[in-house]
Parts: sequence; structure tokens; C-alpha cells
Amino acid sequence: MFYFYIIVLTAFGLVACTKNSLNHVTEEDFHPESEVGIYDISEDECALMIYRKIIIKDSPIGCERLKKVVFEFYPLAEERSSETEAKNKGALIVLDVVADNVLALFNELYQRQFPIKSAIPIEYFSKKERKTEDMNNSLAFDSRPITDGSKWSEHAYGVAIDINPLQNPYLYIDQSSKAIVVPEDAKEGYLNRAKYRVGKPLRVGMSEDVATVFAKHGFAIWGGDWNIPIDYMHFQIGSRQFIEHLVALPLEEANALFRRYVKQLNQCFQKKGPTDNVALLRKSCVEQVSKAFETI
Repeated sequence: MFYFYIIVLTAFGLVACTKNSLNHVTEEDFHPESEVGIYDISEDECALMIYRKIIIKDSPIGCERLKKVVFEFYPLAEERSSETEAKNKGALIVLDVVADNVLALFNELYQRQFPIKSAIPIEYFSKKERKTEDMNNSLAFDSRPITDGSKWSEHAYGVAIDINPLQNPYLYIDQSSKAIVVPEDAKEGYLNRAKYRVGKPLRVGMSEDVATVFAKHGFAIWGGDWNIPIDYMHFQIGSRQFIEHLVALPLEEANALFRRYVKQLNQCFQKKGPTDNVALLRKSCVEQVSKAFETI
């Protein structure tokens, strides 16, 4: 992690005032680029990630392998207004290999008017804010272990996306066999996942509506398919074995492998033809293609 230490020394300069300025960075300081697109991580952005411990010394990837994807998003109903366009622009930090697909994915979500609350990189939130677990903020890269585990999360490789946590909560059973919902506010309106409910309003921003869209752009694994925990907000590109293999490859080879992966997913969706049961089609194609790439 030579790059890590260079950035630390450059950014902090061992000067207390610089450290103090980073300490005061908040989500209000997030200003995405004016143009939708893919951007390198700047030294200032990397320094903030390191300061907020989004990247640590042992992280599986560093800033040199990350890209910032800036995109427009369709806001949730309560967020819609005639205010500036910048309010409806967000960014995700992802692995360089998947950046093109992430941009295409969020362009499609925007065209479909799939609503998003916000998308601000996690380093713009303090540790205290991140621990509240009630932020309805979509994000990708975060160099942390899996929940209640020691292995690196798929987010630590920049190949997982959490979308609208309030609309798509994380459910698990604690050591006392109590069901825990994160964020807690999701208990009221989003534990029942049925789309059409008698006497209830239609809900939007739920991951079931776009699971196939995510899969077509390479984010084939959805936490909503799991037993325990159930992670409705979570999408990742593949199994841990596939992710670790992809990250270990030289960039050109990794790009080629991921392109083949996405191509085969889409070929499967097209080959199966139109169907009323989109969920069954996604299940079939993801199982088929994921199995084929486990042995690569």
C-alpha cells in the first residue's frame, strides 16, 4: 500500500490544521461534477476516505483502483421540486472494472424514473452519522468487514451497491433470536414486500422493481434472495470467489472478463424471450451464468 502512505503524507502533511479541516467535512460539502460521467478519485477525495477510515492500510483495494460515477437520479416524491438540478445528482465510488456498467445502470434507472433518495459517498458522513444506521442514502464503496463478521464486505472491493435503505431494509436475527431491522424506520412501511396491497398506497423505490435491471448490468446477486440475513438494499456482481479473482487480474484482463460476464447474462435474458415471470427469468439466468463463471 505504498500509494496509501504517499497520500497520507501528502494530504495531511502532518499538519493539524489540515486534519481539522477534514474533520469538519459534511454531506453539505458534497458537490458532484456538473457533467454525468466517470471520474478519477482526486487526492483530496482519497485523503478524506483515509481520514474517515473508509480506506485503511489493509484494505483490499485503494484509491488507484476506484472511480467516481456521477449520475442523475429521479427523486422520491417528497423530494421533487423546481430547485436546482444539482440536488438530483449523485455519485457512487466503485471498482474501475465496473464503472462503465454502473453509469449505464443508473442512466437506465433514471430513464425508468426509479426514484432514489440520495447518493452521497460515505466519506462525507462522520463515523457517528454512519453508526446511526438510519440514513436513506445509496452507496457503494466502503472498506469494511461484512456485518457481524470478519471477512471483507463486497463493498470493500467496490463491486456492491446499496440502494434506498429505508425502502429496502436489512433484516437479521440477533443472538437472542430477536429480529432486527436496519434502518429501524423501515419497520413501519417496508417489511411487507407485496407490491399491490388492498387499502394501501403503491410504494416506489423498492429493489424488487429493478433487480433484473441490476442483473443486466452485471450486478446479478441480490440480497433479497437470501434467507438470513435478508438484505433488500444490496446488489453485488457475483460470488466472493468471482470478485476476488476479478480484482486479482491485471486491469485489461479483468475488464475483458467482466464484459464476458455481462454479455452472457444479457444473452440469457434475450434467449429466454419475453415472459410474464421476470423474477423466474432472472433466477434462471443468474444461476446459469454465475455457475459458469465460478470455474473461470
